[in-house]
Amino acid sequence: MDLRVARVAVAGVALLLFVGHQVASSRGAAGRSDTEHELTPEVRARTVTFASGVSAADRAWVLDAIASARPEAQQLIAAVDGLVTIGVVAEPSAPFVGVAKAGSDDILLNIAYLDGERKQDRPQTVLHELGHIIDFELVPDDEMERLAAAIPSSGGCFSAETGDCTAPEERFADTFAKWALRGAVSTVGAGYGVSAPASLEQWGAPLGALAAQQSIQK
Repeated sequence: MDLRVARVAVAGVALLLFVGHQVASSRGAAGRSDTEHELTPEVRARTVTFASGVSAADRAWVLDAIASARPEAQQLIAAVDGLVTIGVVAEPSAPFVGVAKAGSDDILLNIAYLDGERKQDRPQTVLHELGHIIDFELVPDDEMERLAAAIPSSGGCFSAETGDCTAPEERFADTFAKWALRGAVSTVGAGYGVSAPASLEQWGAPLGALAAQQSIQK
């Protein structure tokens, strides 16, 4: 299913690709936000909200994932997470592990996978989806495109939505998560087959500068 054709303003839809007995996650369509929300001091002072159906155990690993990010990434997340409500579904047949919605800034996590065989990908998934929210609300489009273009070629398109064919928004979110975790991602990772920059530190330098600006704007 090509979700880009649907144009539903949903980013970070993580479709599952079955290769033999392996599952590769996190591919699909990324929608750009038509409007940005105002990051008022009140919004910046709030933290992420969890939907009523999210258990205490699931809330804990989501917060642990955020806490595992480098300080600069946490600063960026802190600037926007007051806009975010995180919900969960448990759908083992659904074609996603995570979704970030451009219009609402809400995130949906599929715990059928993330509380099951994909536990090792929790930090990557959470930070990938939060990377989309940071893209929607903080990163200018031209800067996002530049950062996406700075990611080296993977050597080909493994499918219409992976490798070098991965949408810029997904290339950015994929690499944001790698940068936030200092490269400590699982073998599967986000599943796009996107190569890591030769230096994540150099690639993420503009994000570090943007993070420094957030502390001034509080």
